[in-house]
Amino acid sequence: MVRQTYSGIGDPVRVFEDLQPYARRLRELQARCKPFGRDYYALAIAIEGLESAAYHFTRRPHFYGEART
Repeated sequence: MVRQTYSGIGDPVRVFEDLQPYARRLRELQARCKPFGRDYYALAIAIEGLESAAYHFTRRPHFYGEART
């Protein structure tokens, strides 16, 4: 098996854990929006972007899932 490393990110888990307050705040803002409205989906895109980036580097699905925030 090959290990892939990324320059600039020493411990990706720690780096993405540091972003948890932002992910939590995005979810709080999304909860205040009309469900499935434009604002709701705009925030969903930002949340999905954080989730995708975290998964790419940590291989943990749902890194910022409801249980973690």
